[in-house]
Amino acid sequence: MHEIVLIVLCLAIGALLRWSGRLPEGANKVLGAWVINVALPAAAIGSLRGIAIDSAWWLAAATPWIGVGLAIVVLVPVCRALGWSRQRTGALLLGAGWGNTSFVGLPMIAAFAGRQWLGLGIVIDLFGSYLALSTLGLAIAAVASSGKLDGRAVAKRIATFPPFIALIVAIATKDLARPDWVTSIVESLSATLTPIALAAVGSALRFDRLAGHLPALGVGLAFRLLLAPLAFVGLYLALGTAGDPVAKVAMLEMAMPPMLGASIIALDHDLEPDLGALLIGIGVPLSMATVWAWWTIIATLRP
Repeated sequence: MHEIVLIVLCLAIGALLRWSGRLPEGANKVLGAWVINVALPAAAIGSLRGIAIDSAWWLAAATPWIGVGLAIVVLVPVCRALGWSRQRTGALLLGAGWGNTSFVGLPMIAAFAGRQWLGLGIVIDLFGSYLALSTLGLAIAAVASSGKLDGRAVAKRIATFPPFIALIVAIATKDLARPDWVTSIVESLSATLTPIALAAVGSALRFDRLAGHLPALGVGLAFRLLLAPLAFVGLYLALGTAGDPVAKVAMLEMAMPPMLGASIIALDHDLEPDLGALLIGIGVPLSMATVWAWWTIIATLRP
């Protein structure tokens, strides 16, 4: 799975460039700005092309929204009980509330469930993780950053958020003919997403500051890698559909490590950048074992 190797390699490149002084201070902000304003919108516009959406997929597409709601219900009281700041709470909600349903999720679907389910994975990512991040994620980041909810300001930011606009454009133009040169440009820009976003996170990755973030890191990864997938296995068992292939893909996606795009938004809002980077830097490699364990369980579920 070369995609996983690429993730680890780009994280290491970002960390090495910062350590060597070849990236100036604050470079992660510049790299993150490219991801949010260029690469993410291009990826959204390109992803829906040629995808036939099945009406039976909508519950699966809603699972990331449910997962974020669960994160709020679980993590906010925990953070308050431990006396953690709103910045740390926001970083945990963004880092643990959203799973990496694209860069890690899609290769995992291909490896475990089969490539025939990649279309479903894209729908879960775009209409679930991506849309929730472009709306609810921005609201969480704004409140955690400023300490208050300005409804008009948040609504304006969502309406002008390039990835959100791109998703609307992608839906509206999904079935329209597109010149080859436009497709080529979109693909080239979207191809920068993974390496640049991971380099941005890698440049903020500081293992020397791990000790001060161990409790929060443990809470975030325990929720993301253990509690969230457990909750969705329980949900589909309760619904009696756990053996359905669509449900299995949805449960697999909910076992993914922290979402890269959510971490970029946390970095952009100065929500404990060290914690956000550690959630990615440790969560992604750790998920190689936990996702395999969850699929071992999920694959045995029967109608």
